[in-house]
Order: sequence, then structure tokens, then C-alpha cells
Amino acid sequence: MNNQIEELRKTIDKNNSFIVVSHVDPEGDAIGTSLALYYALKNLGKNVCVYNESGVPKILKFLPGSDELLTEISSINEFDCIFVVDCGDLGRIGSLKSKLEKLKIINIDHHSTNDYFGDLNFVDKNASAAGEVLFELLKELNVPINYEIAINLYTAIVVDTGSFRYASTRPKSFQIAAELLQLGVDPWFVAMNIYENYPFERMKLLGDVLSTLTLHLDGKVAFMVVTKQMLKKYNASIDITEGFVNFGRAIEGVELSIIFKETDGDSFKLSMRSKGNIDVSLIAKTLGGGGHKNAAGCKIQGTYEEATKKVLEVLKEYERDFVAK
Repeated sequence: MNNQIEELRKTIDKNNSFIVVSHVDPEGDAIGTSLALYYALKNLGKNVCVYNESGVPKILKFLPGSDELLTEISSINEFDCIFVVDCGDLGRIGSLKSKLEKLKIINIDHHSTNDYFGDLNFVDKNASAAGEVLFELLKELNVPINYEIAINLYTAIVVDTGSFRYASTRPKSFQIAAELLQLGVDPWFVAMNIYENYPFERMKLLGDVLSTLTLHLDGKVAFMVVTKQMLKKYNASIDITEGFVNFGRAIEGVELSIIFKETDGDSFKLSMRSKGNIDVSLIAKTLGGGGHKNAAGCKIQGTYEEATKKVLEVLKEYERDFVAK
């Protein structure tokens, strides 16, 4: 790791133009870590572009730098290096993957399924968020952390730990958060924007989604669905459904919650959240996706009935995990 850090230091020193990219359909860790890195590089006098194919979710637009993020790039040849953050594999960045050509790739991540796709890989699979990995890197590189960096990193950690509730939370998560608060981050301000600033349409949509809730495997698995028709009904975008999956997990006896989000082309994006020792990254990987032990996702072609049938067939292979305590 020390050799890689020195290589990263040299890479930053000798190059001037960088692009920072995170995964499609981003959440707080992807956006927060990207924007923190954007500010860190800008403060070093570098030319930096921060990009995400899907853009910044409305709920995260309170973050400094969110208005700097681009969703389109005409040419990637102007950049010397690319930082890819919070991605288990390179395909997660979307269509930009096919345009990378000979760019040096720096991989900053914490997914257990990360395949070390970078020329330099800074992957800590014990970290609760990519934001934690970046924080440690900035410390190693002696890069000053100002308020703009701090609030973005704090948001990244808060979101990926579920406000320090998830099993991925570790003592270091609290230690890093404490340091960031000392730099001026207001935890109430972040929490209010993330959890208490929802549009009215989101709450109406949530009611419709909860009405689709079904239980499976003796009440241990919850399914919900978000259809395109529901989104159209409330003139809502798919990003406002972030967090809906957790309502299924909150039910007594449920150990795994899955929400099926209808996309174009007769397919569904699945978000999975589990409790305890249910490793949904393995389930998602079987279905062509990936993620973390307690949070993962994938995409399935077909109707809702076909998608649920396929998922249930896979879940039966892991059924003993839902019984073992």
C-alpha cells in the first residue's frame, strides 16, 4: 500500500488534468466522495472535472460542488488520469467506460466485490464507505481537508452507514466523523437535508409502493415494486425512491428487503437490503450484480412476474441462511 501511495503522490504531482467519476444512479457515498476529491485536487491547483452519467440526486444538491458535476463530456482525451470512486467494477460508470482508452485509472472503493480494475487500487473492503477510504488517503498524502471536503466526506459516511446504524459501521467510522465535525460540519444540517427535506410527491409515491409489499419465505423476505406508471402519476424521477427499500427491512421478522424498480426496455433494477449475516452481495452476484454484505443490487430483464420468479429461485438456494441464527 505504501508503494501505491507514493505512486499516487507522483501521479498527482506530475499531471495537471483529472476527471473524477462515480457509478450510475449515485447515492450519498458516490457523490460525496467524488465532490470531496474534486475539491482536494482543485485545492492542489489541478484542473478537475467531476462527472456522473446520472447526475446529482435532488436530495444531495445541498452539497458544495454539486452544481459543478457534469453529466456529459465531449472528449475524455484532455484528461491525464481518471479517478473512479465507489465502483466495484469499471462497468458501473456507464457509457464512459468505452471511452477510457489509455487513461491511467485510479480506483478508490470499499465494495467486497471490487475486482481491482485500476492501475492503482485503493480498496478497503472493511471500510463502511468510499468516503472513509478517501479520508485516509488524503491524510496519507498530507492534503489539507477544508470544510467543503469535510461535509462531502461526512455525508458519504452518514449515507452508507445509515446514520451509523448498519453493520458495516466500525469504530473508525465514528473517529473519522468526529474529525470532520471538528472542521465545521453541522450534523443536523446534513441529516435535515438527507432525511427531512423530501418532496411531497415522494411521500405520496411511497404510499403506492408500500401497497405493493408482499412477504415470501415464511415472512423473511419482503418485495416491493416501483413502476413507471407510478412515477408518471406523481411526475417523479426514480432517484426520489432512494431509501424505500428500507421500509421492507423494518418489518418484524423480515431479514431481506428487495425493491424492484421498473426501467425502460422491460427490465427492473433491484436494490437489496439485509439484516445481520444475510450476504446480499452473493445473491446479487448470482443475478449478475454486486455490492456489499448488507446492501447490493442488480438488473433483471423481463416482466415483474418473471423478475420475482427468477429472484425467488435464487433465494431458495440461500434459504438456509435465512433460518440459521
